Amino acid sequence: MKGLNSNTAIVFSNTVRGVSSSLLNAFICFVFTALDLQSELKDFVIFFTAGNLLIIVLNWGLKDYSIKLFASDNNAKNVFSKLFSLRICLFVLVGISISFVPLETRLIACVLLYVLFKFINNTIEAYSTFNNKNHFFAFVDILSFCFLLVAYFLQYTFKADFVFVVFIIAESLKMIIGISMFNDRMSFRFIDPLPFLKQTGNYFFVAFFSFLLSKADFYISSFYLHAKELINYHIYSSLVGLSQVIITSFFSRQMVNWFKSKEEKFSVNAKQFFLTSLCLCILALPCFYFITLYFYKFTVSANMLAFVFFNLFVYSFILLEIYLNTHQNKHALILAGVVVSSIVNIILSFVLIKYYHIQGAILANIISLFVLYLYFKLRSRSGIGKAS
Repeated sequence: MKGLNSNTAIVFSNTVRGVSSSLLNAFICFVFTALDLQSELKDFVIFFTAGNLLIIVLNWGLKDYSIKLFASDNNAKNVFSKLFSLRICLFVLVGISISFVPLETRLIACVLLYVLFKFINNTIEAYSTFNNKNHFFAFVDILSFCFLLVAYFLQYTFKADFVFVVFIIAESLKMIIGISMFNDRMSFRFIDPLPFLKQTGNYFFVAFFSFLLSKADFYISSFYLHAKELINYHIYSSLVGLSQVIITSFFSRQMVNWFKSKEEKFSVNAKQFFLTSLCLCILALPCFYFITLYFYKFTVSANMLAFVFFNLFVYSFILLEIYLNTHQNKHALILAGVVVSSIVNIILSFVLIKYYHIQGAILANIISLFVLYLYFKLRSRSGIGKAS
């Protein structure tokens, strides 16, 4: 019973962290839109987009692989040194590059400060996930959301700078908590990052093409869809993304157990996984329907609900394949899969959106996900994709 409660708490804290982050960003966009603060909304979108893009670079595709590194190396300080050295080096390069971007100095400063705390936290949180101690970080996320919610209802004058400060303080709090918990096992010693950079280069390209796979259909749809359809598709893709975060959080505990096992291969209860995925995808449908209907005033058709179900169902099995291949160090196989599927997504998006509009965009994304899953299954059956 104790193990069950522990696993439930871990799944809950991971889910809270993913969901609260998405809800927080959606809430801020809603506030700026409701208060008709277009310039503030623009600044926040720049801050949020730039921050996410830089984090993709700084993470170097090692978000899940970092957990495996901590599981496979008994010397946690050595892993911390590798990860911090790599990310500090990338941060310096990114900082120099972004200084040439024509943005306000305050925006650049806020983005860099936020990203600095964020990449430190991502490194610490990989270790905290390995040690099942993510609940403190979930508490900070909830606290940040509640603080902004109270500020809105107390009619506090919302400004982008105020939001930036809240985000930066939240990340700094997480960093302080993380360092205080794991200070005796951490090391900020700088070592030559180039060997580790070359060794893990494929993981960065996996992250990049995964981003392309998830976003290409939306960017291409902007060429063909009318403003209203584009907004509706943005709502659809955002909520599907939120649902995927929940599914990822739910299965993340299983991933940590696999990485800790240090076994080359492990059996998966296919029937149990199928039923769990099925239940999660079915539970997502009423939430998706009521959020779009009552919050966004957007009526969802039965066809779109079916698309949501298939998207999430295929995604859950892709997630399983990625975890299995990551555990076996088959990152070349994962990279080839996401490259192929992202190319399929781009080609299908241009073809289907032109003729079938929003449903074409959704279909392009689902088909490309299905292609990725088939690719993984065919490669694993043929025995191709050696550990590297």
